[in-house]
Amino acid sequence: MRNTKLVFIEGLPGSGKTTTAGILAAMLAQRGIAASCFLEDQAEHPLNVGGALHPAGRTPGAALFARYAPEAYVDESLQRWRAYVTAAEAADAVQILESYPYQNSVRILLQMDDPIDHIRAYASAVEDLVLPLRPVLVYLERRDQTGALQAIAAQRGADWTAFVAELVSDSPLGRRQGLQGIEGALAFMSDYKAVIDELLRVSRLPRLVLVDCAGQWENCHRQILEFLEV
Repeated sequence: MRNTKLVFIEGLPGSGKTTTAGILAAMLAQRGIAASCFLEDQAEHPLNVGGALHPAGRTPGAALFARYAPEAYVDESLQRWRAYVTAAEAADAVQILESYPYQNSVRILLQMDDPIDHIRAYASAVEDLVLPLRPVLVYLERRDQTGALQAIAAQRGADWTAFVAELVSDSPLGRRQGLQGIEGALAFMSDYKAVIDELLRVSRLPRLVLVDCAGQWENCHRQILEFLEV
């Protein structure tokens, strides 16, 4: 096993993060490697600022946006990261985090209309905090993100589509830009993708980027195991 105690599973919505995180935890267990897996909307998630208010899964973001300014969000997030790293260092299991370090934090700061230089500084601070865990990143890339989101909307139905539209429109950024409906959500995802691309460009995390795994998951999972030297 590669000398790491933290594996990030990241990518934009619809890239397969949740499935991949669960399968990776199972594959490690089959090989006798203890793993602790946290999915993005898991109850009592140690890193989700605001606890149950955190906009992940089907939780809308209005209550969190009303309670937290970006500075308060960052302060609590970094406190949670410090506690998490301390606990992870003492644990025997490899940590698997889905939707971190970006979707469950950077995405929310962007929705809060936080300036990109502040977001960049926050992402760098998180990387500094997790360095003792020797983290690595598995990033699932989708070249046709618009098509991927439209396919998910068709698969999950009208309720999910309405939730995503609400999540974007009922945020400080969404209100300022007048983002509405699925078109507003797609516009936001385009901006979010640009931010993630910039953060990946400057990130210090060793990474494996897998492109368009849909239809070839077995091959992608094999590459993940090779990357982790399992």
